[in-house]
This record gives sequence, C-alpha cells and structure tokens, in this order.
Amino acid sequence: MSITGERFLISYDAIDQQINFEGVLRVVDDSDLLSIGNYLSEMHARLDGSMRLNFRKMRYINSSALKVIIDFLKYARESGKLNIKIIGSKVLTWEGKTLPHIKSLWDKIEFVVYDENFYKSQVIIEDADFIPLLRNQTRLLWPQEKEILIKHGLREGMRVADICCGCGDVALLIAKELKASIVTGIDHSAPAIEYAVRLQDEFNVLNVDFRLGDATALIMDDELFDFILCRLSLQIFSKPEEILKELYRVLKPGGRLYLLGEDYDLITGYPNEEEIRTVYDKAGKYGVQIGMDLYNGKKLYSILSGMRMSNIKLDYINVDTVNSDRRVFADMIASWRFFSAETIGRKLNITKEEHDALLDGYDTHLKTIRNRFGYTKWTCIAASGEKVR
Repeated sequence: MSITGERFLISYDAIDQQINFEGVLRVVDDSDLLSIGNYLSEMHARLDGSMRLNFRKMRYINSSALKVIIDFLKYARESGKLNIKIIGSKVLTWEGKTLPHIKSLWDKIEFVVYDENFYKSQVIIEDADFIPLLRNQTRLLWPQEKEILIKHGLREGMRVADICCGCGDVALLIAKELKASIVTGIDHSAPAIEYAVRLQDEFNVLNVDFRLGDATALIMDDELFDFILCRLSLQIFSKPEEILKELYRVLKPGGRLYLLGEDYDLITGYPNEEEIRTVYDKAGKYGVQIGMDLYNGKKLYSILSGMRMSNIKLDYINVDTVNSDRRVFADMIASWRFFSAETIGRKLNITKEEHDALLDGYDTHLKTIRNRFGYTKWTCIAASGEKVR
C-alpha cells in the first residue's frame, strides 16, 4: 500500500512496520493532504505495538505536509495505541532542524538519527584530520588507477558517481582528466565534502556535483549512472551489503560498478621483512575490532559475483618504492602510523606496550622506505562488474 505524488512516494514496509517517505513532499492540494492523513490513520489502525516513520530519503517537506504529520502524531497521542519512532538522517538539513522538535509532542515518540553512528569507525573516518591520509593515498594510486579505470570501461562523456568520495580528489581527477560528462560525489563526512567543494571552486571544475549523503540510502532515482566507483570504502563498513544494494540500484543496466580494496596480507618490505609484516598483522587486527576489514580486496571478486554482475575484471595496483616517489610513500605511511597508533589506539584503549609496539613497527617500515636500498610494496585490488541488461 502506497501513495505516489508527482515528486514523492509514501510506502509501507511490513517487516519493520515502517512508513517510508521519499522525495519532495511539497503538497498544496487539499485532496492530497487529506489522502496522506487518511493513509497514516489507516496504517495506525492496522498496527500494534509500534509504528516507524522513516524520513531518511525525504529531501524536503513543506509546512502543509508537515502539519498533516503533526496532526497525525497528535491523533496517535490521543489514541495511545502505538509507540512512534521517527527516523531521520544527519545529512538532510531540514530533518535536523525539524524532526527532533516533534518529539516534544509526546513521550512515546522516539527520534533516531539513523546514520549518526551507523559504522563503528565513523567518528574517526569522518574527522577532518583524516583528509591528509586520503590525499596521500590518492597521490600514490592515481598514476596507475587512471589507466585501470580506462581499462575497466570509464570513458569520456559518461555519467559517473563516486560514492564515499572522501575529500573529492578522485572525482575531480575523473572530471578533469577522463572527461566524464558529470561526476556526482557523495560522502557522509561534512568536513570532506566541504574540502571537496573548496577544491572544486579553486580548480574551476564545473562538471562535478558534491553532495553530503548516506551511501546506504542514496537520495537518487534508479539507474542513473554509467559508471560507479566505491574506492577503499567498503572496508570500513560492518555491513557493506547495505551500500552495495544502493550502488546496484542507481547503476544503469549495462553500467559498471568499480570497487577498490586493500589487503594488508599483501604489504611487504625488505629489509626488516618480519617487523613490517608484524605491524600490519597487528594493525589489521585492531581494524577488525573497530569494524574495518583491511583485507577485503581479496573478497571483491566474490562480492561482484554474488551480485550477479557480468564481465568481471580484476587488476592489482602495486605501489612500491620503484614506481613511486619514496617521499610521498613515506608521507602516507606516516599518516597511517598516526591513524593506527594514536587515533585507533585511543579508541580501543590499547596498552602502552601495544601502542609503543605499533609505533616501533611503523618506524621500521619508514626506515625501509627511506633507505635507498630498501624495497616495500602496498597492493590494492581493483575489481569491476557489469550490471546485466
């Protein structure tokens, strides 16, 4: 059972006893307002226990439609039959300003910001201090990844999405160097998107659209993009399948989904090979404890196969001290050192002994990189598949 308007959809999810609001609810016609009110009242009569009102995909609501919802909540309060849970998103400004105040209508209304803590490492990953790490990684990856993206089918004139785009470097590079018609960059980190927009303005790149958004609930129509990237991001989510479902939805039939992941098992170095392996084994273990999978690169082929993607392609990006600038490589590892030992270490309350062991391990790796006779390699795995027509 649902109500469809010109720019909105209101539907019912029986599994969660949840009314989903999507689109732009700019309603002025009295008959439409009455239909919405009646729909909510009818669903209220059918249910027992609780009722959820999910606004995660509602981009805008005007005062007339909001009044209908408030009147319904007052009716629910007078009835006393159900507990009401209102679900919002931190990426939609109107929700943050409006929905929390509705809770004051009744003590049986619960307000939940779905994406405020929807993955364990969120506080760390979405901090502005994470941006230099992202930029260092891109400096090392892009010279090879640019050619791999072309090999995997990214062509001039395509409509491209970079989901979990971080600070926007790759989206901007695709727009400038690979000549996409439009690149839409989505990230849940406000500091990252603000940084990306500043870069876009500075570089005068017109064919990029950066948006704050939730990758598990994209406010986009179905089948929009020819090519979708999700780089070094699935590995930080405890439920990557929720993102993959959305990526598949907004990908055109015949379009290609491109994933990039790390695999800490493939980080090597010499001399000091044993110490280098030990520190990344520890870092990987701590990553698991905070909800990351720093070994997910080896799983990408299986992920795409499980999505029934066709024509799957897979490539390795080997960044090493032969094909890359040692100074940039060292800068990246220094960022990892701080992020792993200081940021994650504090979050997990590791012991001083564990903390010092991490620092020593990263310092050994840095010595290997800075030694002109030393060798080290960081490998990422790129995999893509085509959505069946």
